Amino acid sequence: MIVMKKVLLLSLAACALSMIGSVHAQTTGKIDGVVTDAATGEPLPGVNVVIAGTTQGSSTDLDGYYFILNVRPGVHAVRASFIGFTPVTTENVRVLIGKTTTVDFGLREEVIEGEEVVVTAERPLVQRDLTSTATSVSSERLEALPVLNFSDVINLQAGVVDGHFRGGRTGEVGYMVDGVPINDVFDQTFAFQVENNAIQEVEIVTGTFNAEFGQAQSGIVNIVTKDGGSEYHGSFSGYVGDYLTTNTDLFQRLDRVSPSASYELQGSLSGPIPSLGDRLTFFGSGRYVRNDGYLYGKRIVQPVSADEGEGTIVLVDGRQVFVPALGDSAHVPMNWSQQATGQFKLTARLFGSSRLSLSFLVQEDEGQNYDHLFRYNPDGLPTTYGSSRSVTSTYTIVLGGRHVLDVKGAFFSNKVESYLYENPLDARYPADDALRQLGGNFSFVRGGARMDYFERKTETFLGRVDFLSQVTRRHQVKLGVEYKNHELFLDDFEIKNNPSTGFLPAIPTAGTPDHVTYTQKPIEAAAYVQDKMEFDIMVVNVGLRLDYFDAKGEVLDDFGRPRSSPRSPSEARWQLSPRIGLSYPLSERGAVHVSYGHFFQMPPFEFLYANSDYIFDPEEGVGRAFGFADLKPQQTVAYEIGLQQSFTDLIGVTVTAYYKDIRNLLGTRIEVIQPGFDEPFPLEKYGRYINRDYGQVKGFTLSFEKRMAGSYALDVDYTF
Repeated sequence: MIVMKKVLLLSLAACALSMIGSVHAQTTGKIDGVVTDAATGEPLPGVNVVIAGTTQGSSTDLDGYYFILNVRPGVHAVRASFIGFTPVTTENVRVLIGKTTTVDFGLREEVIEGEEVVVTAERPLVQRDLTSTATSVSSERLEALPVLNFSDVINLQAGVVDGHFRGGRTGEVGYMVDGVPINDVFDQTFAFQVENNAIQEVEIVTGTFNAEFGQAQSGIVNIVTKDGGSEYHGSFSGYVGDYLTTNTDLFQRLDRVSPSASYELQGSLSGPIPSLGDRLTFFGSGRYVRNDGYLYGKRIVQPVSADEGEGTIVLVDGRQVFVPALGDSAHVPMNWSQQATGQFKLTARLFGSSRLSLSFLVQEDEGQNYDHLFRYNPDGLPTTYGSSRSVTSTYTIVLGGRHVLDVKGAFFSNKVESYLYENPLDARYPADDALRQLGGNFSFVRGGARMDYFERKTETFLGRVDFLSQVTRRHQVKLGVEYKNHELFLDDFEIKNNPSTGFLPAIPTAGTPDHVTYTQKPIEAAAYVQDKMEFDIMVVNVGLRLDYFDAKGEVLDDFGRPRSSPRSPSEARWQLSPRIGLSYPLSERGAVHVSYGHFFQMPPFEFLYANSDYIFDPEEGVGRAFGFADLKPQQTVAYEIGLQQSFTDLIGVTVTAYYKDIRNLLGTRIEVIQPGFDEPFPLEKYGRYINRDYGQVKGFTLSFEKRMAGSYALDVDYTF
């Protein structure tokens, strides 16, 4: 890892832009095949092959070969027609994200005019061009599975445990929606819950992945959302429920059922814009879910100071205790949550196969985290609020049938707030020492409230240009560049209410241990080139990716003097990451794949900028770590080898062994403040984040699949 000058970045970016490419996630697939004379086996040149109901198509060359690029994932019908021959339509052609679906045709000379042959295709269990471990889940399968959201589907995959891919840490998975990342760079979690009824297909890559993907170490979740069609479709569903138990000593209120304790409503509507047919279509969906949870408290006391209220002695769990103000003793949910999501997408089909789409995602969250000490003072806990927005515009042009150009622009915003009362100067805030006076070690609090007030916001502007070219029959090349501009805002303080504030709520001065605030504007850029080579005997994916990151922060020259040390600008980071994958068919029913790659990901940005003013708090000591804007990227080198084998058209297994070497993982280092007149806390210790941890992962997965037949299907996965 070395420092890269901005001049070098701009030069590389200019070169990459001149190649017209991008680093976006693949959102379409490819159909290819050979058309022959069924009687002689000779290739037929000039045959028209089209996807039914669209303008997408191609003609066969002198060898009878054809290909169709930029095909939306899903099920299609493909039709081949040629003068003097009976047309043939192959239905149920399943196209997967980033994969090639082969559809061959054998045409016979026309005997009866107007006759047409219809063939039903079956997707093979063995995916010939699968060079790493990946699973595609279609909208039809999502409807059939008993899951509420796509994260449930992810956790069903081999190698995934509670969102962790093959032993990776939280935040090491890249989540994409229609080719745009939806990870919040502050903590690397995904900020949107894309609803199942809006998903056309989701691709889950748990192994090594191609050079088109970046800023991820453990895996990729690539979601493609639905478009509207030429006909109107709608859906609506909902449920109600509750938790029930007889163990009410631990779980208050759960001895009875309330239908309103947990419920969900969701629906969707799609179709053409009136009078415009399928030239302009829309798809919209929405969902609201409320869950009161299973942990309840009882409002025995109110969140007031020790000297407020009338004061009384009450009996709680057989003990007499003093409380300043009584509550109404109602049961109150303490791990409740509610979420509202919405998606709206407009798709315009312009000239020929050109396509323009505009997509909006909106999400509102609200909820609380349970704290056992507040079991009898539930109103003293803050509520967390989330608000996410995303706007994406994509313009796609198919050039001469062999090239696809994409231009993308996106804006992403995620805001998180946590507080007891929205106004930090609300007179209802109690004294800031109330919890200390009305609580104690291992005892329930009898009043007071959490006084912390937290707000953060991440905004990301993204621009990219994509170019995909079927250079020859054997080579499909992708080129790309991407630029992201982030803005991170944080405001975190503890409200004061004591004699120094005149016994009124007050906001501490910014830049003190009780009030941390900052605005940071890091940038990211990337470029990649990738070649997918499809030969008769094997498929090879080879790629090279360049990642660049500039935190645009400041670091101390001397960590022994956090208050008085000069500061220097943080260094920019860059990395070249080679990646290669190979799939070798053993037979019609078996294939082996091998893959290798280097992967680059910056740590969550919250660790770069935590306490960026470098203010030491003697009350917190080592418990309050300092951020470090010069953190290096976390790096993974991964290998895997796998076997796909089908025994029948319905039954198959996949076995994969993998190894990962992980370096520069995040850890902490203890620093000692040097003695001196310019440092107010000499010889005190504090922690700061650095790259120090190392990880190694070895394992294997075994997957068994039995496709739907006889009214049932079966998937069994084992991960070691």
